[in-house]
Amino acid sequence: MLYERFGTNPRLGELLQGVDTFAPIPKIDDRQAWESLLPESRRTWIELAETYKDFAWPAIKVSDYMDFWRTGDIGTRSNAVFERRSALGILTIAECMENEGRFLDPIMNGVYAICEETTWTPPLHRLHWKVNMDECLPDESDHMVELITAETAKLLVWVRYLLGSRFDAISMRIGERIVREVRGRLLLPYLARDDYWWMGFLEGVRVNNWNPWCNGAALTAFLLLETDSGTREAGIRKILRSLDAFVRTYPADGCCDEGPSYWSSSGGGLLDCLELLLLASEGRIDAFAEPIVRDIGAYLYKVHIHGPFYVPFADCDAKADPGGDVVYQYGVRTNDESLKRLGASRPKSGPPRIHIWFGMYGYLRDLFHERERLAHALLAPYVREAWLGETHVMTAREREGTEAGLFVAAKGGHNAESHNHNDVGSFVVFADGLPLLIDLGTEEYNRQTFGADRYGIWYMQSQYHNLPTVRGVMQAAGASFRAKRAEFRSGEERAEAAFDIAAAYPAEAGIGAWRRTVRLVRVPEAAVEVADEFTLAGEPAGVFYSLMTPCMPELAGEGIVRLRYAPDRTARIHYDGKSLSARIEPVEWMESRLRRNWGDSMYRIVLEERTPVSGGSRRIAVTLER
Repeated sequence: MLYERFGTNPRLGELLQGVDTFAPIPKIDDRQAWESLLPESRRTWIELAETYKDFAWPAIKVSDYMDFWRTGDIGTRSNAVFERRSALGILTIAECMENEGRFLDPIMNGVYAICEETTWTPPLHRLHWKVNMDECLPDESDHMVELITAETAKLLVWVRYLLGSRFDAISMRIGERIVREVRGRLLLPYLARDDYWWMGFLEGVRVNNWNPWCNGAALTAFLLLETDSGTREAGIRKILRSLDAFVRTYPADGCCDEGPSYWSSSGGGLLDCLELLLLASEGRIDAFAEPIVRDIGAYLYKVHIHGPFYVPFADCDAKADPGGDVVYQYGVRTNDESLKRLGASRPKSGPPRIHIWFGMYGYLRDLFHERERLAHALLAPYVREAWLGETHVMTAREREGTEAGLFVAAKGGHNAESHNHNDVGSFVVFADGLPLLIDLGTEEYNRQTFGADRYGIWYMQSQYHNLPTVRGVMQAAGASFRAKRAEFRSGEERAEAAFDIAAAYPAEAGIGAWRRTVRLVRVPEAAVEVADEFTLAGEPAGVFYSLMTPCMPELAGEGIVRLRYAPDRTARIHYDGKSLSARIEPVEWMESRLRRNWGDSMYRIVLEERTPVSGGSRRIAVTLER
C-alpha cells in the first residue's frame, strides 16, 4: 500500500520537507501558539513540572536489571526508567509553556542522565533476539531497536526539536549528544538490520503493535534529526515497507485482535506515522482514504461499551481508554464522524501517568487540538450492532445511541491471536454500561507472560473464561484450535452470532460437535441468550460451564442466579436447574492490574452437569430486573 504508492517513487525525497523546515508542532519560540493553550492545561502541566524541578533522576541499578534473571520481575527497573522519561517530558512541555528558563537545568540533567544509560533495552526485550543470553549484565553494545529504545529516542528527538534554540544558547553539545545517541541506538541499527521480528520482513513471523510503535520513533528521528538526505530517504523507504507489513496483518474488518487497550499503540501508532508523513509531505503522501485505514479506526467504536469500558478480549484491559485526542484525530483524518464523536465524548485528558510510557507527540497533539475536540463534546455513537466477520467478533446492544439496557459481545477466532487467551466462543455481558459477565484480561507482565508456560497462568485458560470445560479438559493454544462455521444474523428484534467451537479443544476432550449461539433479544423482553448444542464421543462425560463476574452472585432458587451490578439494579441468570447444579467460587488471587479494571471482588459461577452426559442442549439467559 504505502511502499507501492510512494516508496517506489525515485523522487521520494523531494516530496518531503527538509529537517530545517519541517515543523509539525510549534517550537518554544512560537510564543503565540504556546500561550494560546487552555489556561487550565498550562496550569496543570506547570504545577506538575514544579514537583520535578529538583528531581534526583533515580539510579538505574545493575542489580535491578539482574532481577529479571533472578526472579522474573520487570517492574522495579521499569519504574525508574519510566519515571526518568516522564519527568523529562513533563519538564520540557512546562518550559515551552512558561518560557522562563527555570526548568532548563533539570531538563539538561535529564537529557544527560538518559543518554548515559548503558542500554535503553530492558532485559525482557533482549529475549526476543536471544542476544548474549548467558550474560545477565547490560553492555553498550546491546543496542537494538525495541519499544523502550524507540520511545526513549523519540522523546529525546522531540526535546531537541522543541528546545533546540535554548540548548544551543547554552552549549551546542546538548543537541549534538542527543543526535549521537539517537543515531547510534536507533537509526543505525534500524538501517543495518532486517531481522527484527516486528519489521515484518521475516518469513512466517506476524507483527503486532511493535511495528508502528518502533517505526513511528524511527520516522520521527529521520524527519526531525537526520540531515543526510540519502540516509533520510533510505530510512523512510524502509519504514514504508515495514508499515505495509503491519497493515497486511489486519483482516478486512479492521479488527485489532490484541484488543482495544492496544489500539492506541497499534491503530493509534499507525495514525502517528501516517500523520507525520502527511504533514512532512504537505499532503502529497496521504493514505487516510484507504479502506483498511478507515476500518482500523472504525473498529474502536464497534467494540466500545460505555465510558472507559471496551470489549476486553485477550490481554486487553476492560478499561481501555485510548485517549480522546488520538481517537478524535483519527476520525478527523479519515473523515469518520462516529470516530470523532467517540473521541469527543472522552473527558479532558488528565496529567500523564508517571510509571508508564510518555508519548510526547500524543501529549503535544492533544494540547494543540484540545479546544477543537472539547468544542465538539458529544455522546459516543453507541452503535446498535457490529460484526467483524474475518475475526468472528460480534457486538450488539439493546438500543442504539445509549448505554442503557443490555450489551453483549462474543468471539470465535482462534487460539493463536496476538496476546492470545484460550477463549474461542467466549462472551461478555454488560448492563447499563456496567459489567455483568466479563473477560478478565491480564495481570502485570512478567517473564512467564511471554514464556513457554504462558498458559499455565490461570487467567489465560478457558476455564476462567465464559466457556465449557469437558472431561476436565480445557481449550488448547495454537492456530488449529479455532472456531468453525461462524455465522451472524441481525434484525430489529435480535442479533446473534454462532460458532462451532469443538475444534478449540484437544482430542482428549472427546467433543464431536459444539455449536454455541450468542444472541441479544430486544423484544418483547430484552435478554442475552447463550445456547449450546453439543455431542460427545465415547463414554458420557462431566461438563461444567464457567461464568466470570465482578458482581457478588446470589443463588436465588433453582435455576436462578441474581447479580447486583449497581446499588439499586440487579440482573438474573436463568439456567436449567434440573440438569445443572450451581456453585459460587470467589477468586481471591487477583493482583493489581485486574483490580484496576474490576475492583477487589471477582467470582466464578460454575454450572455443572448433575450427571455425565453424551450430548444435549443447554441455554442460559440474562435478563434485567427492571
